[in-house]
Amino acid sequence: MVIKEYFQLLFPFLLVAWLVFRVASATTWLQPTTSLMKILALALAAVVTFYPFTGLSLAEYLLSLNPNYSLGSLALMVILLWPPVTGKVLLSDRHLYEFCLWNVAVSLALYLSSLGLVAYDAYALGYNFSICFVIMAVITIILVWRSHPLSYIFLVYIIAFNLKILPSNNFFDYITDGFLLVLSFVSIIYLTIIRKSWELNTVIRK
Repeated sequence: MVIKEYFQLLFPFLLVAWLVFRVASATTWLQPTTSLMKILALALAAVVTFYPFTGLSLAEYLLSLNPNYSLGSLALMVILLWPPVTGKVLLSDRHLYEFCLWNVAVSLALYLSSLGLVAYDAYALGYNFSICFVIMAVITIILVWRSHPLSYIFLVYIIAFNLKILPSNNFFDYITDGFLLVLSFVSIIYLTIIRKSWELNTVIRK
């Protein structure tokens, strides 16, 4: 299916776009504050991502490291990229922290199981109907009932898995991957330590 062939290209583009905006925002004269500057930044990200400078594009290199980036990774990149592009936030710091905690918890449980540190093979539960689908359904219903922002992400997991958008047939591959574990862990450290220390220093200076 065509959508499977091109859907995975979204992650490399979002990652490069986020890095472009982060680097640009660190300068005084390259900050993409106008609509034109933002469009140019996205165009630059597209060129860097997809143009085969060395015979292979950066997107192809990234996909060679992991051919199946999860929807969780895509969601997190969209959440991080949204503020510099639109000037608005998709998730508050508290909800982003909760999302990252969920990612780390699920990822660690799966990796510990894969390494044999847990007797039960949790990853195998993602292939066929099992208790994990019931748990995800219950969590999603609760989030929707509470109008929680993360409910949209959980609904996308379920819908995308049923549509088989990704190459994998395992539900957990839609939820997490190694990159998401690392980025979520770094985000938790940033939200709990670095940002709070900056805010504290700002209050002290005032």
